[in-house]
Amino acid sequence: MSRSVSPIFDDAPQVGNTGGKKLDPLNLFLQFFALLVCLGIPALVTALAPVSWVRFERHGERVTAHARTCLYFVIPFKTATIDPVVGVGRDFKGGSTRTERRNGRNEKVTSEDQGFLVIKGENQEFAVPVTPFNLDSVLERSNAFLKDPKATELSMFVVANWKFSVFCGGLAMLLPLILLGCTVYALGQKVFGGPGRGKRA
Repeated sequence: MSRSVSPIFDDAPQVGNTGGKKLDPLNLFLQFFALLVCLGIPALVTALAPVSWVRFERHGERVTAHARTCLYFVIPFKTATIDPVVGVGRDFKGGSTRTERRNGRNEKVTSEDQGFLVIKGENQEFAVPVTPFNLDSVLERSNAFLKDPKATELSMFVVANWKFSVFCGGLAMLLPLILLGCTVYALGQKVFGGPGRGKRA
């Protein structure tokens, strides 16, 4: 009488076929490069032509100033607290002209003018980049606050250069937003809508 014996490991999973994906060095490099571009370009643009937040506060007869110069419009990379404030002033640097050779021709290139609101303390001072177009009005508002004993607070948002700080900086800020959107979408696909989700083996 013969017996049929079933193999013990018929239902065991196949060894070596885990379905895992190998890491692709080229793909990793491209992802790192995309991350560098999406974060580096906005950081460079907003550092060269930053925006700043300035706040004056009055406590009795004492005035304190807080200034923040920011990357990405909101991340401070230069901060200062002037206590007490003894005065404000202005500084102006005219753009320089140099000759560069382009397309076989010599062309004159002029850099942008630069303006600064200088907040002065007893032993220190801090220069806030302000576009020359708005420098006089910013200085006037600051002086008016210092001279008015009834004024308790003055907050100002100032830019170093409207064209580069706001327009170019705003366009550059689209890159990290696109990167964030792609990351959220990819995570959502893995968690909620991966290929083959819901199919039985």
